[in-house]
Amino acid sequence: MSEDLSSLAVVYSFTIKEARVLSNKQKYLLSLAFILLLVGGSAYLLIVQPPKLGLDLQGGMNVILTAKAKKGAPVTSETMEQALFVIEQRINKLGVTEPQISRQGPSSIMVQLPGIKNPDRVLDIIGKTALLEFKPVKDEHAPLSEDQLNDLIKKGTDPFVSLPEELRITGDALRSANVGYEETGGQPLVNLRFTSKGGKVFDKLAVQYYQKRVAIILDNRIQSAPVLQSTHYGGRAEISGNFTIDTAKDLALVLQTGRLPVELAISENQTVGPTLGRDSLNAGLRAGILGLIIVALYMLIMYRVYGLLSWVTMSIFVTLLMGSLAAANASLTLPGIAGIIFMFGSAADSSVIVYERIKEETKTGKSIRTAMHTGYAHGFKTFLDADLVTFLTAAVLFYFGIGPVRGFALTLMLGIGCDLLTSFFFTRAVLGLSAPLKILSKTWLSGIREVAA
Repeated sequence: MSEDLSSLAVVYSFTIKEARVLSNKQKYLLSLAFILLLVGGSAYLLIVQPPKLGLDLQGGMNVILTAKAKKGAPVTSETMEQALFVIEQRINKLGVTEPQISRQGPSSIMVQLPGIKNPDRVLDIIGKTALLEFKPVKDEHAPLSEDQLNDLIKKGTDPFVSLPEELRITGDALRSANVGYEETGGQPLVNLRFTSKGGKVFDKLAVQYYQKRVAIILDNRIQSAPVLQSTHYGGRAEISGNFTIDTAKDLALVLQTGRLPVELAISENQTVGPTLGRDSLNAGLRAGILGLIIVALYMLIMYRVYGLLSWVTMSIFVTLLMGSLAAANASLTLPGIAGIIFMFGSAADSSVIVYERIKEETKTGKSIRTAMHTGYAHGFKTFLDADLVTFLTAAVLFYFGIGPVRGFALTLMLGIGCDLLTSFFFTRAVLGLSAPLKILSKTWLSGIREVAA
């Protein structure tokens, strides 16, 4: 009876052990299926939606606008969101293809515009505060021209009548602005249409200052100063002057989109021509290919069959990283290419750590099969710590950085995530499935020598 129970215990123990082996094998197969599914999805995404080239690679302009706090106009998250909306409206009306407009830190806005041919005009439009005011000119300054009045303003002289609150009109009273032409001469002008409330206030101003000059001021500069010839304008007015078609359109555009709630100053302005962009792209690709070849040869020479495994691992890693960039709708920039090359080396380093730990485990007398399990476990913990530190650094750069710095940081964060995914779901599974293979015990094939017990 005892012998039967003993035999049953042995069979039971063997069955449990085999079930555990089968269970591990199933886990590895599921891991491979999962990672291959991700690779397939990334490859498909790269085909239908390849990463866009950044301005430094295709040409265009990159502008960083930073808000300046002033008395009565503090820089807050709300005002920056309003400023972002106004700038988006202006850029969209310019008809720029695929603009990139985003917040950068607490007080900056980045504007990326590919293929811009007239950057000065664009800068003038997107950075203009568009504070529109209507002010009567003092009698002693009425004979002066608009240019002379603007000179007085620059010198610190106020040539305007001080208005009570009920007669003050700003751009908030506008309903629309569009380009028109003078009846005589056909000169371009800007037609203004007020809201119902704004039209009533303007008529009150016209009654009080009939036959007087009223200056139309945009961002503290007089655009025109006509004489009011009527006491009732029906909610309409016009800005005339030495406008061209383009300058009239630009003025109408900024008035249509409203006033910026804060003053924005250009803190960075980079314009890249398409030729320079192509040269940068070619240089980045050459550097990446050369780095790839060097790393691949090193891994093959040092780790042999494991080096071949690392080639597959790197291919999966790069596919996942490029797919992640495409999914994030990120533009590929020169700093981004540098980040990809850096992460390629980091991913190779993860494989090196694992393979070196396997070698160390075999030197302690463990079999290759056991060394693969323990070596991977210890190696993964090692480069996981390093990756987390790098990820935190990249996250800080992404939050506080602006422009290309954020692109580099985003590439690092996505690369670290893809590295961990590839290592855990692919490298771990392949090592686990290949561990029972006796052929790997041959030193010439794996470069690993088992130490006899």
